[in-house]
This record gives sequence, structure tokens and C-alpha cells, in this order.
Amino acid sequence: MSETPSKILPLTQRWRLLLNQGSRALDDGDYHGAGELFEQALELAPDEPQVLLAAGRERMRQGRYDDAEPLLRRAVAALPKSTTAAAALARLLGLHQGKPTEAYQVLHAALERVEGRAPLHVIRGELLLEEGAFSDARAAFGQALDDPAATEAARIGLARTYNIEGITLSEQGQSEPALFAFKRAADLEPGWSGPYVNLGVVLGRLGKRAKAMDAYSAALERDPTNPVALFNLGTAQHEAGLLGEAIRTYEELLMLAPDYPHVRGAMANVLGEMKDFDRSIALLLEELEIDPRCVSCWTSLGLAYVCTGNVERGEQCLRRALELDPRYFNAIHNLAALFVTQRRYDDAERVLREAFRLDPKRTSQLLASDTQLSSIRTMERFRFLE
Repeated sequence: MSETPSKILPLTQRWRLLLNQGSRALDDGDYHGAGELFEQALELAPDEPQVLLAAGRERMRQGRYDDAEPLLRRAVAALPKSTTAAAALARLLGLHQGKPTEAYQVLHAALERVEGRAPLHVIRGELLLEEGAFSDARAAFGQALDDPAATEAARIGLARTYNIEGITLSEQGQSEPALFAFKRAADLEPGWSGPYVNLGVVLGRLGKRAKAMDAYSAALERDPTNPVALFNLGTAQHEAGLLGEAIRTYEELLMLAPDYPHVRGAMANVLGEMKDFDRSIALLLEELEIDPRCVSCWTSLGLAYVCTGNVERGEQCLRRALELDPRYFNAIHNLAALFVTQRRYDDAERVLREAFRLDPKRTSQLLASDTQLSSIRTMERFRFLE
């Protein structure tokens, strides 16, 4: 019987096997395994360009930027016509190491010598986007849009550009151009929930509550686990008087992200309006365990206690809110109203005089708008509020 010829690779060629195994691990999403395989290949073939490139890119993905840089520089030098190598080095320098000038130098040199330029235009677009040069970034992504090798990345880049531009415009008070930018981002990347959330925020600011809720719902159709969309939708439902729907939305958010900021306080306020004070108090106490300095929570808790008849505890909570923030007018309002209800006019006068000292205009507006406090307007001691 003859022996089967050995198929074991010689040690000098084993790096190829490790490189191929690492690439397959990457395809399977096993990044840790891929990294180990690439490092093993690097030990066996420290000057092999493909190994340098693979190991350098993986180190960059791991956040080991300083370790990745020498490998990628050597890969670019050894593979002068490699789009992948140049793009990786430019991304590292410009987006992770704060060296945009060097990144542009790498890109411009590569654009003169390589044929498949589209991925380089994508990286250039990302660098320009980082600088806030939206028009130039769009132009760069547009140059890559029709190339099959980079179409998806270019489309995603364009969507990001419009989304970030929309945020900038919104912050500048330019609502209509911001809405256009967010809609353009959503059209370019239909499965991305972020632009729809941003649409909802701007629509809400414009008073278009129903359209804002539609935008948040559209975001959740694309990503049912988006906590910002859920929180904003619950808030919009609360403002629209859809209290039951708001509670269901907040409950869903609590199940999904129990640590999401302020969700318990928001849900407690809705429950308070529904006269479910016991659940409201329980949620506020939970929130105060997380953040004992939450002024709005102390205020809402005080009001909830007052509504259940525990007036003493309610007053303590409202006073605690004002200890944390003497300018918090919701607490001032509720505490003054409590004192007036109890005919404790000296205490009410002290609270309102301090509020008037801090903000005369707002204090006067508070008195004029509140039916409970308006009963004291004819009293001589409160004439300072007029």
C-alpha cells in the first residue's frame, strides 16, 4: 500500500493558510479569532504586504491605532497600487489619529497611481464630513456613487452628510432646510432610523405634533429597538393627550432599556395626570435612587404626595427640589399653591418673594396664569407681584 502524499504546507508558506483562515473568520463575524490568526501570520511573515495590510486593518478595528500605523504605512509602500491599503491608512490618519493633512497626502498620492479610485473618494468624503464641509463631502461621495465597488459606502456617506447637515441647520434655527436634509438622508438610506428621529424633533419644534409622531413611528418601523425614538414618541403622545398610548410606549422602552435616562420620571408624570399616584410615586422613587439630585423628580414626587393626601411629605419633597435648584419654577409654583391652599400666606409670600427676586417677569406670569394662586392677588402683601 502506497503512502498518501503529505499536504502539510512548509513553515515558510503557513502564513498563507493563516491569512485565509483569518479572512474567513472575518466573513463569519469572528473578529477576535481573525485578529489572532492575522497576528500569527505576521509573526511568520513580518514583511509580507498582504499580511501587513490584514493585521494593520484589524488592529485599527480594535482601536490599536498606534500599533496599526507602521503596518499600514509599510503595506502602502509595498503595494503602491492598492486602493485598499491607501484607503485604510488615510482612514486611520484622518479619522482616528487627528492627522487630516497626512491623510489627504496619502489620498492624493494614491489617486494619481491607482485605477479603482472610488473607495478613495469615499474616504475623502468622510474626512470632509468630519470637517463639516458638507458640499465638498457630497461631491466626493458623488464621485464614488456609480462605482459598484463603492456604491453602498458612497450612498451611506451621502446619507450621513445630509443627516449631519440637517442637525447643524436645526441648531441654527433653519428648520425648513433641516427637514429637507433629513428627508434626503432618509431617502438615501431607507433602513436607517436616525433621520426619522431627527425629522420628528424638528417637526415637534414647529408644533406639527401629529407629523412628529408619524416620523417617530417610521423610525421604529426601521429599528424597533431605537430608544430615542421610543422616548420621543412617548413624550409626543403625552403632549397630545394620548396618555394610555404614552404609557404603553414608555413601558416598552423600560423593558428594552431599563437604564434609559428620565424615562421613569416621564412615565410618572403621565400616571399622575391619570390619577394613578401610587404607580407614579413608585417610579419616581426608583428614579431618585438612580439620580438623587433629579430636581424635576423631587417636584413631581412632592405633587404626587400632596394629591394622595400626604401633604407633609409632599412639602418636604418640594423643599428638597428648591434646595437643589432655587430657580426651578415648577417647584416654586407647586409649593406656593400648597401654602395658599392651606392659608399659610406668610410661607407663600416668602416663596413668591424669593421667586420674584430671581425672576420678576416669570413670577408675575406664574401668578396670572394659575387659578389657585390668583385668589391672593387682591391681598395687599402680594401687590409686589403686579
